[in-house]
Amino acid sequence: MRTTEQAAAAPTTARPRERYIDVWRAAAVLRIVVYHGSGLAWLTLLFPAMGLMFALAGSLTARSLDRSPSRVVRGRLRRLLPPLWAYGAIMLPLTFRDGWGPFLDEPRERIDLLWWIVPVEWPPPGGAEWGWMVTAVLWYLVAYLWFVVLAPVTLRIFRGWPVPTLLVALAAPVILHFELITVGGSFESLARDLSTYFACWIVGYAHRDRLLHRIPGPVFAAGVLILAGAATVWLFRHGGGRADFDLNHHPVANAWWSTAFVATVLRCDQPLHWLRPGSRLDRAVAVINARAVTVYLWHFPMLGLAQHLLDGANFGDWTRRALTTGVVAAATCVPVLALGWVEDLAARRRPSIVPPALKKPVDAGPSPALLKPAGAGRPDQWARRTLALFGVTAVAVVVVTGGWTGDSTSGSSGHSGDSDRQPVHEQEDFVSDLPYTALRNGLGPIERDRTNGTADPDDGDPIVLAGVSYDHGLGVSTPSAVRLYPRPGCLRFTAIVGIDPTGDGGTATFQIIADDTSIAMIGPLEPGQTSDVAVDITGATRLDLIVEDDQGSVSAVWADAKLVCSQ
Repeated sequence: MRTTEQAAAAPTTARPRERYIDVWRAAAVLRIVVYHGSGLAWLTLLFPAMGLMFALAGSLTARSLDRSPSRVVRGRLRRLLPPLWAYGAIMLPLTFRDGWGPFLDEPRERIDLLWWIVPVEWPPPGGAEWGWMVTAVLWYLVAYLWFVVLAPVTLRIFRGWPVPTLLVALAAPVILHFELITVGGSFESLARDLSTYFACWIVGYAHRDRLLHRIPGPVFAAGVLILAGAATVWLFRHGGGRADFDLNHHPVANAWWSTAFVATVLRCDQPLHWLRPGSRLDRAVAVINARAVTVYLWHFPMLGLAQHLLDGANFGDWTRRALTTGVVAAATCVPVLALGWVEDLAARRRPSIVPPALKKPVDAGPSPALLKPAGAGRPDQWARRTLALFGVTAVAVVVVTGGWTGDSTSGSSGHSGDSDRQPVHEQEDFVSDLPYTALRNGLGPIERDRTNGTADPDDGDPIVLAGVSYDHGLGVSTPSAVRLYPRPGCLRFTAIVGIDPTGDGGTATFQIIADDTSIAMIGPLEPGQTSDVAVDITGATRLDLIVEDDQGSVSAVWADAKLVCSQ
């Protein structure tokens, strides 16, 4: 503990950039673009980029807090918000071409547009069917903002109790998974995101304070591999039955696997002598870092453009993936060239279409003295060995999951690995047993296998519609939106929908949206009325269950809701 405080209090030498961090951040941004363009789920295992982004941000935030704590939050907001405002000023009006949409159709809901100014919550899109693509990536900015705002407190806690803080961070997603602590309403997804990546952020603190380099090599390697092994077990335990091995769909496995990865990468922090200053690669790294927010924001809507351009074309699976990724990358260059200068202004640099390379690149690797504390042996070699072992483990998991599913793709680009397979039999997955994102809920948390109740968690009643009891389902309060991610091979969504008879009455309309297409609209239903729902979701990668009221908040139920999938 004393050593941590002394390291934090030690004077730091001003460094304009840290090349090791810049290189990894550039690689992470490119991996995110490739993942969304190709839909290859195994990329989340080989390179958990989002966890690395949060870890790098945590390290840099700790450095800033040590230098000028009073200006950290203001400075980070200044760098983050202008690119978001430029993005929203163009894209948000376009999403209103089809009206306000399900998230803003009530005047009382339009105050949520303020989240586009300061995104402390997920900002809503307008009514265009593709509007979800405009806001889908904004969760990262929201989570990043909260991490930065809380950083003065979390860094102080970490430096007082480093090991307990990390253990709490690793336990946080487990606590939410088993609902030992429940966060309701629209903050449910935020709590999930923060809990998933909090440990990675804490590892960033440990990197800045050189704690990673003080852990004896064998102990470090054992800890990383045990954590990665636990993540693998969790992934197979909770994803094997649905053949879903995308880490983004499993917060606990994602948190543990990403933490193991980023700890290994950051312990390997070394001067990059092989990266020649002024070379093409060095310049590319500088450009991606100077335009990272713009690339991140704009690449996902360009995925919709790529799908539109390639729709109906007869390409093979891998050809389509490659072409989609290429179109996304090329199309993203347009807003980067047109609007990237906003990031220059935000960083108080001279605006330019293409940012110049760094004149004096600086290595960020820890000094040899810090890398070789007493009793630590040769941490450089142990870090490299651990990274190699982690890579071998990741490849092995990818190979096993690929054989398990017949294809190790996430389908986020609309690809289905099961299109040429004949189903042996069908399997039913109850929605209440699956991970989902609660985009919003009118009152309290969305309840699993019970009605919505009041604002408190787990306070609903058994599900009963028209005198029939149901053991499974979701209880919601309008306005409500639940997002599911069907695994490859899912064929149908079925449910019985209706108004909770124990509620205060009212009428409600139920809507089901698969990807960007509305596939069912039921209602308005009154108390006592029910409707059987059975819709084809073949090839769908995202399913939104939306319930809207007509004259006031209504308790509604998706009873016996399930996905029917081929095995």
